[in-house]
Amino acid sequence: MIPDEPAPDAPSRRSVGAPAERDGEVPGGPAGRGRLVLSVAAVACAVIGLIALAAILLTALLGGTVWPGFVLASYFCLPIAFLLMAALVVLSALARRRS
Repeated sequence: MIPDEPAPDAPSRRSVGAPAERDGEVPGGPAGRGRLVLSVAAVACAVIGLIALAAILLTALLGGTVWPGFVLASYFCLPIAFLLMAALVVLSALARRRS
């Protein structure tokens, strides 16, 4: 190859025989879509729980009365988020083991 010659095209990352992904389609089919929904739910629960926990700490720091809804949100959302994330780890390990 001479310095002025254009570089050859890079090989495609898609393996031979693998179907091309369509726009808007989650890789892995329905199983990939289920993991996506599970991960979005886990992140949403974690964010809600952490915001509620921050509100509890801020209210206590300012010497106010803590609203029980914040306590309930942190009591339920954080453990649910943890369990969903643990389920995602297990599902990913099982999927990796199958392939």
